[in-house]
Amino acid sequence: MKDTYLGITSFVAVLLYMVNVFVSAHFLAILYSSLAVVLLLFAWRRMKSGNKIVVTLLLLVGSVLFLFYRPPLREILFSFGENLNLIALFVLIPLFGTFMSEAGYLQDLQRTLLQRERGKKSHPYRLGFLLTASMGWLLNLGSMPLVYKIGAESFSSFENKKLGMTILRGFGFCMLWSPYFVNVGLILILYDLTWSQVGGYGIAISLIYILVVLCFFPVTRFKEEEVITNQVAADSMSDSTSSSLHKFVLYIVLLLLFSFVFEAILPVNMLTVVSILAVVYPLVWSLCIRQFRSYIQEASEYVRTSFPRIYNEIGIFITAGFFGEALSRSKAGDWLSHMIWTMSQGMIPLFILFLIGSVILLALLGIHPVIIILGIGSSLTPEAFGVSSAFMGVLLLCAWTLATQVTPFSGSVLMASHLMNEKPFQVMKYNAPFILVLLIIFTGVLTVMNTFM
Repeated sequence: MKDTYLGITSFVAVLLYMVNVFVSAHFLAILYSSLAVVLLLFAWRRMKSGNKIVVTLLLLVGSVLFLFYRPPLREILFSFGENLNLIALFVLIPLFGTFMSEAGYLQDLQRTLLQRERGKKSHPYRLGFLLTASMGWLLNLGSMPLVYKIGAESFSSFENKKLGMTILRGFGFCMLWSPYFVNVGLILILYDLTWSQVGGYGIAISLIYILVVLCFFPVTRFKEEEVITNQVAADSMSDSTSSSLHKFVLYIVLLLLFSFVFEAILPVNMLTVVSILAVVYPLVWSLCIRQFRSYIQEASEYVRTSFPRIYNEIGIFITAGFFGEALSRSKAGDWLSHMIWTMSQGMIPLFILFLIGSVILLALLGIHPVIIILGIGSSLTPEAFGVSSAFMGVLLLCAWTLATQVTPFSGSVLMASHLMNEKPFQVMKYNAPFILVLLIIFTGVLTVMNTFM
């Protein structure tokens, strides 16, 4: 029962934040910030010891900074609600997937794969990557087990660990550009950017990322690999799926179109746009296909049961907002900028290597990337290094992507280890050469991009 109330509370908090974006009211800010404090307290109680220690330290350091600089109490309270726009992505974006499942689109996609397996040569890893890349940009981390389930029940034969690694790398592709990912949203907020200012560069880098993935396909091998063979594709098939798949494609295309159009015409950023669409778009679509009542039931169930799945992210992001606001009042940014500038000797390639390497190293120590990126973004001003805000945003996107692909503490690596039946540290070991190659390539690409940004 308590989890039900907490799930509803998180939903109400982000909705109040969104209303406040359009109708700014002091009492709304007080209300959603107070709800954020409540959510943080309950999330902290459920966290594992590692995250609990990090969150506690950040709260203590932030409190000391606030006591030293003595801002008004209301500003301290508002800092707890600072990142509710990012939490909105965790709370609301899964509603897209809830509708897709309720409408039967995912089941029809699986039937199409079964039909393809029956008539053509199997390409499980290529299809696994394409499925993750095409669904992950919207469904986020939930796409990984979903794609694995679809593939495991559809592909006639595949190597289990190789498929899991392929899905992990497909997820990384989405992190470089998708406006529905929290890392992209955070970068846009930190540097006051629109998606159009960084999205094109992110897509360009993600295409290079695909080429590296393709090069690693032949050399991706595992000890004690498990080969899974299915007989389902040969005899279980339905041929009446094309109409539903056309609706599915239309659903995705219109969603992307509305996202970019609304960002261009509305006086709000992409985070607010996608959060609004997450609430409204499935509702309208369910009305059009006459599944409104069943969708409402599934969406209500999702909201009531959401807190146990996202409490970790809620706690970390609320704490990061509090800490980031406190840190922004200090002179840590000047000190950190001077240190990085001195170590890189003013050379952009060294600056890129040092920054990405630092993010990866801290992530390997178990610090959540949002805390790292928020700390760096709140402290470093692009002008101090002679680069644009857009370049700094793209650089941090690359750093976040590489860090979450290799640290054994990230959600994506933990999910991949579960799918692969491997320990997280083994997944890190297997993916490390891939990340090292990307680090070198990204450094060169970003150095060239800097001249155009």
